[in-house]
Amino acid sequence: MIRKFRNIHSFPSRTILSTVAILTVLLLVSGCLPPEKQAVKQVQFGFEDPVTRQIYDLQDRMQQDSLCSFFHHDDPTYRYYAVMAMASIGDSTSIDSLIPLLRDPNQDIQLACIYALGQIRSSRAELPLLEAFDPWDSLSESSVRNSAILEAIGKCGSEPYLEAMASVTTYEPTDSLYQIGLANGVFQYSLRGIIHPLGTTRMIEMVTDERRPERARLIAATYLARTAGIKLDTLVPEMVNLLRSEPNPDHRMALALAIGKSGSELARSSLMGLFPLEKDPMVRCNMVRALSNFPYVEVKDVLLSAFQDKDPYVGITASQVLMDIGDPKETPEWLTQARTTRDPWVKAYYYVAISRICPVFLPVTRTAVQSDLRHGLESIKDPHLRAVYVRALGKFGWNFPYLLQIWQQNKVPVVKTAAMEAIRDISDRPDFATIFGASSRNVRKNLAQYFLAAIESGDVGSMATAAGALRAPNAGYRLLVHSDSTFRKAMNLCQLPQDIETYNELAQTRAYFQKSTFKVRHPEFNHPIDWELVGKVKANSRAVIKTNRGNIIIRFFPEDAPGSVGNFIQLAESGYFSGKTFHRLVPNFVIQGGCPRGDGYGALGYSIRSELNRKSYDLPGRVGMASAGPHTEGTQFFITHSPTLHLDGRYSLFAEVETGLDIVRQILPGDTIEEVEMIY
Repeated sequence: MIRKFRNIHSFPSRTILSTVAILTVLLLVSGCLPPEKQAVKQVQFGFEDPVTRQIYDLQDRMQQDSLCSFFHHDDPTYRYYAVMAMASIGDSTSIDSLIPLLRDPNQDIQLACIYALGQIRSSRAELPLLEAFDPWDSLSESSVRNSAILEAIGKCGSEPYLEAMASVTTYEPTDSLYQIGLANGVFQYSLRGIIHPLGTTRMIEMVTDERRPERARLIAATYLARTAGIKLDTLVPEMVNLLRSEPNPDHRMALALAIGKSGSELARSSLMGLFPLEKDPMVRCNMVRALSNFPYVEVKDVLLSAFQDKDPYVGITASQVLMDIGDPKETPEWLTQARTTRDPWVKAYYYVAISRICPVFLPVTRTAVQSDLRHGLESIKDPHLRAVYVRALGKFGWNFPYLLQIWQQNKVPVVKTAAMEAIRDISDRPDFATIFGASSRNVRKNLAQYFLAAIESGDVGSMATAAGALRAPNAGYRLLVHSDSTFRKAMNLCQLPQDIETYNELAQTRAYFQKSTFKVRHPEFNHPIDWELVGKVKANSRAVIKTNRGNIIIRFFPEDAPGSVGNFIQLAESGYFSGKTFHRLVPNFVIQGGCPRGDGYGALGYSIRSELNRKSYDLPGRVGMASAGPHTEGTQFFITHSPTLHLDGRYSLFAEVETGLDIVRQILPGDTIEEVEMIY
């Protein structure tokens, strides 16, 4: 069946209308002609070929001119990898060189070019991508290309293209590639803050129509769950029925959040009724998170149940909801509950929440909470757990002198950084003037001195935190800080490339005080890929991450991210990971580990490049490289709990969990990587 992409040319602008009309004629004419039969060589994926390695090394060094010289090579493998390099480099100056490759005789190269143009995220790629769209997609290869184009336009197109894309009604629900492309396109627009009612309508149709491909429905459900400013009230009955019947927990996670956004009585009663019946703890996490859209008094009972859930992730999630909507007058009741909670992590986060909501008109309760927190700091030995108690102390504004003492006296980075973050949180409070009253100006002066002391300390976590705090626009620190030399000296203390995150925070704050333009500094090339190590990775190669809770076995993607794979193996074989911790947890999102400091600000004396490929974070257990911006990756990696589609094309995806996802979903901050064993 031949289907025409009819409505993509319906734009409000006369200029755009005429331009696209011309393109339409061109596309219709070209679409009527049968494709010329050619013998096309296939792309050889992998890095056994020395020239392919050379091309990838050029990507690693960001030598664009040399890469462009391969765009017209006879061997499609070399063209392919040169084009894919531009997706990671992301420089708009390569657009003009890429455009002709949209018509390359090899489809793999066409798809690589479409992906690269989308990744560059420049509006200059809009019309070339539209021109490459085949309005007569009877051939499966055209459908694949068209699907990729829709996603790429979502990354770089202007708003009229979204309306036109969502207006098309001639495709059937069973046109899988088109439905996936449309879902990706609308979702990518939403990640840039561009939404349209027609786009939302299409996503609603996908979620509620089980004839649509499962991947398109997942993307659509994620859109409905994540996108702000969309109306879902009329959809609640259908989504509730889906939440009851949907067998895939990944879909149920997104549906729970989408249902909660409506704020309707049916949504609330359904979430509360289904919560005790839901077997998957990740879905329960999202059900609890969705309750933050409702009045506290109406959801209190489920919050109590969540804190008693057998899975600590659910209780930790409930603490954030309590902090957001809890009734201050009921703090004494919540304190009693916290004191009887057995799980140490749920108890710690419980205290964070009640510290935040505890009102000044309950002085006895406030004193009791602070006493419990200080006692906890003295009795708890786990530094990651102590850090949570420190953050709880930061919810009481007048604790800032005590937090400074904790910062001064602690040498453990995770506690030291937490103390400075707690001081920053006090500084950032919107009710700062209410808390400190007539003392507000003097407290600001004290905090300014604290932040300057942190910047001068040489501790990278404290320096970065304090630098960011001083940029708070309503805090008035510009009137209190006048020493430019402090920032220059601190920047000189940073060892590059490993301290690039702190360096950029300091540079940005310095520019803020000087009222000058800030330009992010990126690390220079400093760590070549060890191709010998990458070459050891075969189809049956695995890495066993042995933790104190059990083993996590991961499988690598060397054809998509050889630099990240080689780097991970190099660290594993050197024994680097042994004794490192998982320092970060966001329930039902990610766990993160591999930091030498244990607080997220650590790195070794090198960095590697971002490797942005066409693989997706569409499944739980995806393994990616953590970063502080493009091309700043090093030792830290993360593993996802659930589909995280908004990370696609933004973080290097280099492996996946093969077995041990249940262990991934048990990891808590401070859990230890005992060793990483390579199996070849």
